[in-house]
Amino acid sequence: MKMEIEDLKKIKFFEKFTEQQLETIASISSVKEFMVKEIIFEQYDELADVFILLQGSMSLGISLPKDKRIHLGTIEEGQLFSWSAIFPPYISTAWVMAITPAKVIAIDARKLNAEIDKDCDFGFKTMSKIAQTISHRLSDTRFQLMNQLNL
Repeated sequence: MKMEIEDLKKIKFFEKFTEQQLETIASISSVKEFMVKEIIFEQYDELADVFILLQGSMSLGISLPKDKRIHLGTIEEGQLFSWSAIFPPYISTAWVMAITPAKVIAIDARKLNAEIDKDCDFGFKTMSKIAQTISHRLSDTRFQLMNQLNL
């Protein structure tokens, strides 16, 4: 399903983007739906899309030896995930699974990178939002790991 500009305007991630920049994002995006317990991607998968959660919630975690999984946090509506699709080697650092029926925006990462290279303002806005996401995710991960280690 195609993404509409009016829908993008409702998402906080895109609040500072211009109409033209939103048109660009819409043109390289689609909407995907996932069922409960559906794995969106596994840790170490090669990623082709950057996702933003529109509806539902997702579990984010890491895999450990002996098939053990650690839940590191919950992705809420409006949050970006799979940012690794933007940076070489484009490999996921975590797994993500739908914990409710979910709908996401899937942005083609290669096309997004091309747009970032073409438009400095667009690139700065996008990378700033991605950096904020990474910073929050790192803090959440530290907190969850300390809880797992009973510190």
